[in-house]
Amino acid sequence: MSGLSSPSSNDSQSLKYLDLFTIIKEKIDNYEWPENETIPTERELAERYQTSRTTVRKAIEHLRQKGYLHSEHGRGTFVLPELSRRSQRQLHGFTDDILARKGTPKQQILEFGFVPVNEPIRNALQLSSHTRVLRIKRVRFDNTTPMGIQTTYLPIDENNAFTEKELLEFGSLYKLLAEKMGLELLEAYETISARQPSSAEASLLELSVHDVILTCTRVTLSINRKPMEYVEMIYPASRYSYEIKITKDSFNRK
Repeated sequence: MSGLSSPSSNDSQSLKYLDLFTIIKEKIDNYEWPENETIPTERELAERYQTSRTTVRKAIEHLRQKGYLHSEHGRGTFVLPELSRRSQRQLHGFTDDILARKGTPKQQILEFGFVPVNEPIRNALQLSSHTRVLRIKRVRFDNTTPMGIQTTYLPIDENNAFTEKELLEFGSLYKLLAEKMGLELLEAYETISARQPSSAEASLLELSVHDVILTCTRVTLSINRKPMEYVEMIYPASRYSYEIKITKDSFNRK
């Protein structure tokens, strides 16, 4: 593939993976490396930038996690389309939301275990009728203030699942899925509505049963466009807001 520049005089054997990450990212952002095309191999990058293949591998993995690259066994590593990159960068979880608001994300795990699921969830995750999934029910907090209830269903192998302790240690489920399970997020589809909470929900969220809550159902797709998560989220309308970007292309032309 053409367009790969030679290392500058400052490049050396000590080139860090974050430096290489920045170099590659700029080539993608500047369209020097076209989307849907393969990038140079690990060996080519290591030779060109006079660094180790381990450093190259870490930089590529970081770019994969950021939604810039996608690797396919036997075919190589490809530049993801810009639209896909935007989708992944904007897809984030509760932990990122609270941190962006300068808050302190915390969680209380109420349920954690493998269960059978009903037909709507099974269909959303494209599962067979006898498949069990990992269900995680949590109350999410900003410091001591309850901000929501999340019930997540993950179609992962029971023999290769993470533990409740690991989830508490990572704090963020999406970070855990990426770093431990190798599951990269691409995009999600959500349905949002409003209603009043049940008495149990009101108790967990410290609300009145007459308050309004937002309910959100999300199906998240992995980088290979397979469903990797079904989640039901409940938020107090007075404590949480959604920001949605609508572009001109979102409207039907008549």
